[in-house]
Amino acid sequence: MDISSKYKIVEKIINTEDDQLLSEINSLLGLSGNDFWDHLPTEAKDGIEQARQEIKNGEGIPHTEVMAEIRARFLNK
Repeated sequence: MDISSKYKIVEKIINTEDDQLLSEINSLLGLSGNDFWDHLPTEAKDGIEQARQEIKNGEGIPHTEVMAEIRARFLNK
């Protein structure tokens, strides 16, 4: 990306009053210091932790198998 485009982006950021947009940019750039995990609902955290435990127990399905099934199911029609 050229420097002119970068300056246009910076100018838009400086001139915006959209707090939501600024918050998202802040998070995207890793400047917020907040971890997305802290904002996830308890149900989502529980599901992720359960999936991690299943993987540790060897109960997961390898990525290659999942992708092969998706391709067969949706791309070979």
